[in-house]
Amino acid sequence: MIANFHIHYGTQQGEQIALQFNRNGQIETVICQSYDAMNWHGAIQIPDNEIITYKYTVQSLKGLLTEHGEFRQLTLPKNVGQVFYEDHWRAEYEPERAFFSAAFKDVIFKRKEQTDIGKTPSKPTKVSAHKGNQITFQLYAAAIPQHLVFGIVGDIPVLGAWKKPLILSSKNFPLWQTSIEIDSNIVDLAYKFVIHDPAQEAIVEWESGDNRTEHFTFPSSKGNALVRTDERFRYSKNLWRGAGIAIPVFSLRSENGLGIGEFTDIKLLVDWANRTRMQLVQILPVNDTIATKTWTDSYPYAAISVFALHPLYVNIQAIAKLKDKKAETRLNKAASELNSLETVDFEQVLNYKFQYFNLLFEQEKAAFFKNKEALQFIEDNADWLKPYAAFCHLRDTNGTTNFYTWTKYAAYSEQVVADICTPQYMDYDKVALYYFIQFHAHQQLTEAVNYARSKGVILKGDLPIGIYRYSCDAWVAPHLYNMDGQAGAPPDAYAVAGQNWGFPTYNWEVMSRDNFAWWRQRMTKLSVYFDALRIDHILGFFRIWQIPTDQVEGTLGLFNPRMPYNRQELDAMGLRGDLGRYTQPYIRGHFLTEIFGADADYVREMFLEETAYNEFKLKSSVDNQLKIKELFFNNKKYSVKKHLAKGLMHLIGEVLLIEEPLSNGAAFNPRITVQTTRSYKDLDDFGKHMMDRLYNDYYFRRHDEFWKQQAMWKLPALVRATNMLICGEDLGMIPKTVPSVMHDLNIIALEIQRMPKGATAFGDTTSYPYMTVCSPSCHDMSTIRGWWEGNNATAQDFYQQVLKRYDFAPQSCTTEIVEIINKLHMDAPSMWAIFPIQDLVGMHPTLRRANATDEQINEPSNPQHYWRFRFHLTMEQLIREDNLNEMISSLVIGAGR
Repeated sequence: MIANFHIHYGTQQGEQIALQFNRNGQIETVICQSYDAMNWHGAIQIPDNEIITYKYTVQSLKGLLTEHGEFRQLTLPKNVGQVFYEDHWRAEYEPERAFFSAAFKDVIFKRKEQTDIGKTPSKPTKVSAHKGNQITFQLYAAAIPQHLVFGIVGDIPVLGAWKKPLILSSKNFPLWQTSIEIDSNIVDLAYKFVIHDPAQEAIVEWESGDNRTEHFTFPSSKGNALVRTDERFRYSKNLWRGAGIAIPVFSLRSENGLGIGEFTDIKLLVDWANRTRMQLVQILPVNDTIATKTWTDSYPYAAISVFALHPLYVNIQAIAKLKDKKAETRLNKAASELNSLETVDFEQVLNYKFQYFNLLFEQEKAAFFKNKEALQFIEDNADWLKPYAAFCHLRDTNGTTNFYTWTKYAAYSEQVVADICTPQYMDYDKVALYYFIQFHAHQQLTEAVNYARSKGVILKGDLPIGIYRYSCDAWVAPHLYNMDGQAGAPPDAYAVAGQNWGFPTYNWEVMSRDNFAWWRQRMTKLSVYFDALRIDHILGFFRIWQIPTDQVEGTLGLFNPRMPYNRQELDAMGLRGDLGRYTQPYIRGHFLTEIFGADADYVREMFLEETAYNEFKLKSSVDNQLKIKELFFNNKKYSVKKHLAKGLMHLIGEVLLIEEPLSNGAAFNPRITVQTTRSYKDLDDFGKHMMDRLYNDYYFRRHDEFWKQQAMWKLPALVRATNMLICGEDLGMIPKTVPSVMHDLNIIALEIQRMPKGATAFGDTTSYPYMTVCSPSCHDMSTIRGWWEGNNATAQDFYQQVLKRYDFAPQSCTTEIVEIINKLHMDAPSMWAIFPIQDLVGMHPTLRRANATDEQINEPSNPQHYWRFRFHLTMEQLIREDNLNEMISSLVIGAGR
C-alpha cells in the first residue's frame, strides 16, 4: 500500500517538513516536498499488517522542531492501493493542547471505551472493505463530557444532509473516527462536527465558524482512501473551566491518622472534592525529608531523595494488623493523643511511626520477601531505591546526613551500595526496612491516585526547585550540583531580606550532557502518582537566585546565570575610578543609633573599626553574615545580645555593587533592591540617577533574551518527559520573557490577586488569561482572613478599589467578604480556580477557625519556620457538613466550572 501525506504548514527560508515514522521502535525519516513552502507532500510504501506511527517535524539549521503530542496512529483502510492523509500541524502552544494531557484525557474526559491507556495499539485500525473510494473523517479532540459524543454532519446524504449526524467512534480516544464511501473520484463537500447526546438522541452543540470543506480528486473511481484529520472542536462557548482544593498531605486530619495527614486520607479528600463538585486536589511535595530527625525536617521542599516518598505519610494500620496486643494498645493510645493535637508534633509522630515500622517489618519480614509485588517493586526501582536505603542506613548509623563526615562512605560508589544492600551485610534488615516502608508508601499513594482517577478527580503534585544539600541525590551525583552556592529568592513584599533555601544550585551544563536524564527520570517518577504538576519557582529555570555560602540573607545574592558589567560598560554609564564606595559596606555613624538604638555604642566598640571620622568597617570576626549568625547563636557569651545580629547582617548588605566572583575586579553586578540601602540614599542626585540607570538596565532589560534562551534550553526536556498537565509558579520578580516561554511550552501560569503581575495593587480577576490557575491565597502567604485582618489599610484599599464599597472596611474579615473574594476567583476566565481549604471553610461562620493567624501554613520570611499546620476538622466531618458543601457547590455550578 502506498501512503501519501499532505500537511499545510507555512515554512521560512531554510526550513523543510519531514515525516518521522516509528516502525516497531525504529525511527525512519522521510523528507517532504513542496512547491510553495506551504503545502508539503511525502509518501511511503507500507507492508500489510505493519504497525506504524508517525509525526511531523520541521528541520532547519537551528535544529529540529517536533509537533506536540504522541506519535499519530496510522489509520489503514482495507483493500486499497493508495491512501491519502490530510493532516494539520499540532502546535504545542495552543490552549486546547492542555486537554490532551493525562489530567484531562485520562481523568476528566476519560471515556468508558478507553483501555490500556498509553499502550501502543496491538494492531492498526482497519475499516471495512468497500467497492468505491472511501473517506475517513478523524477529529482529534479530548474536551468533551463523558456522557456526550462527537458527530459529523454535512451537505451530502451520507453525511445526513445537515440534519442527522453520523456518530464518531471514540475507540481510539482522543481520536474520533467514522468512514463513508463515495462512488466518484471527485470529492467536493462541506461539513461540521457536532456534539451529540445519545440519551436524548439530539445535537446539543454545533461547532462555530465556517463550514469545513474537503475538495479532493482520487486517481481513480475505486480502490483509494482519504483520511482527513481535523484538530479540535470549535466550541462556540467558553473553553472548559474547573475548580480544585489545595492542602498539604501533612495538614489533613482524619479519624484514622497518627497525628499527621497520610496517603490514605487523600481518598477522603477526593470524596469531599466530589461532594463539592470540584475536579482537582493539589498537595505539596510528598518526598522524604527526614535529615536531622527533628522538627526542622518538617520543611517539605528539602527532600533527602527526589524519588522516595515520605515515610510519615504511610498509614501504619493499613500495612498489617499488629499481632502484639500490647503494642497495638500502645499504638491506639498514641493515635488518640496525637490526633487530639491542634498542630503536627513532627518529632513525636516520627518517633512513634518508626517504632511501629520496625515492629511491623519484623512481624511481616518473611512474607514481604516472598511477596511478588514487593520484589517487583524493589527490582523496578533499584536504581534509586537501593542508594536511598543505603543512605538512610548510613544516616541512622552516623547520626547525620552530612555524608562528608561518613569517613569511608563519604564518597558514593556503586560498590558501596552493593555491599550495604546485599543480604549478607550484617545490618541488612536495617537497610531492607526502607524497602518495606517505600513499598507500602507506593502502594498507599497509588491506591489513593487510582481512587481519585476513578472519581474523575485529578491529583496535582508539586516539583520543588531545589534538593537538600545533604541529600541522597547530592551524595550519589554531586557533579550535578553547585555545592559552593545556595539557592533562594530575591527580596519581595513578603520577605524583605529575600529567602535563603540553602539548596545547592544545579550544574546545568553537566545535566545537559545526557539531555537532562536526571530531570526526565524525576518527572517520570512523579507521573506515576500525579496527572498534573506544579513546578515550584519556575523562574529558577530561567535564572536562580544564588547566595554565597558565607551569607545568610538573600540580599547579597546574584542571579545565576548572569551577565555582569565590565569596567568599560561602567565607565560608559559614568561610574569610574575607585569603586570601593560602591562595593564595601557603607557604615556611617549617623545611622547606627537608628539601627541599634541604645546598643549603638556597644556595636561600635565590639564589632566596628573607625577608618575615618564617622566612617566604619566591620571587624573580621563579623565581616560576613555566617560569622554573625554563628557568633550570636552558637556562642553563649553573645547570646544575650542576639537581637543585634539582624542589624549587623543589614550592615553587611550596605553595598551598591557586588564584584563578580573570580573576575579580579573586572566585572560587577548591582545589588538587588539597591534603592532601599542607606548607601544609595546618601548619594547625590547625579549618583542616584546613575545608579538607577544601571539598576534598571541590569534587572529589567539586559538579561531578557539571555534568560529566555536558558529556559528554552532546560524546560522542554522536563515538560515533554511525561504527559502531565504542567503548571508553573511564576510569582515574584518576573523577567519579561517568562510569559512567552510558558505560552510556547503550554505551561499554565499562576495568578494571585494580591501578588499581581504589573503595576497595580490588586489583580483583576475578570481579565486573567485562560491559561492560568487563579487562587486567592497559597501556602506561602496568609489566608484571605489573615491577610484582611493583618493590614487594615490594605483591606480598605481592596474594599474600595475591587469591591467598589466606599464606607469603612470592617476590621474583621466577615464570611461575606471571604465568599465574595472566592466568587471573584471562581468566576474568573482562568482554566483552573484552586482554593486553599482554609479559604473555602472561611465562608462558614461556625466551621472556620477562631483565629485567622492559625490558618497560615508557611512564613517565607522565616527560614526556621515549623511546617506543622493541621486542618482543624476531620475530613469525615467535612464531608458531612451539608450547608458548607452546598455553598461551595453553588459557587462552582454558578461559575460554570
